[in-house]
Amino acid sequence: MQNFYKTEYTVKSTEIDSNWKMRIDHIVELFQSITGIHSTQMGVDGPTLLEKSNAFWVLTKFKIKINSLPLMEDIVTVETWPTIVKGVRFGRDFLMQKNDEPCVMGSSEWCTLDYTTKELRRANSVCYPADMPHRDYLSGAGNFIRVRETVEEDDYNHTHRCSFVDIDTNKHTNNIAYLRMALNCFSPDEFEALNVSDVQITFVLQSYYGDEIKVYKKQIENGFYIEGKLNGKSVFNCVFSLN
Repeated sequence: MQNFYKTEYTVKSTEIDSNWKMRIDHIVELFQSITGIHSTQMGVDGPTLLEKSNAFWVLTKFKIKINSLPLMEDIVTVETWPTIVKGVRFGRDFLMQKNDEPCVMGSSEWCTLDYTTKELRRANSVCYPADMPHRDYLSGAGNFIRVRETVEEDDYNHTHRCSFVDIDTNKHTNNIAYLRMALNCFSPDEFEALNVSDVQITFVLQSYYGDEIKVYKKQIENGFYIEGKLNGKSVFNCVFSLN
């Protein structure tokens, strides 16, 4: 069993913005896709975890650091590997390279929930290969930041109704759907004029088909803070940091 997964990938025309650059949501989607491949190789994919441990994975945080964005038809290498495994926390990092130069680095934090009770499960209580040698280095995405921002009604941007295409295999709103809600706070011209260096998204509560999430956008020092709320409770928050 390898403690990492690496492959080549060609950026598709359906994954770019009007500047021909790969969109951030598609980068995170690609990182999550290779996570699925590697977790299957490790024997901790969703169906196996459910069968052997009566548990399922939940992504709690994701962060990317952007040096440059690949263009349509660029060939990049993408790589992922697990990092910290401690208590109820599982870490996983990512690296996208173009011409052997890092262009996007990623870091994520996961937990496992009991399928029956929906309570947190410790790493040693699920079928995770804790004895597998883990890499002792990180991607370079940096540490997660602690978010202390709040939003007011004046910060309201739009309401998103969770639809068929937003729902994942657990019948919850998919993580990528939340990132797209955050991105939809910007017009194409507005976002493409920004020099985004880091994106961090934190997943707080679950939502389901038909839920209406109110999305707020607030300009902060050196970036933007975006928060989605359902019935007044925070569902996710996202920080876009600028160079």
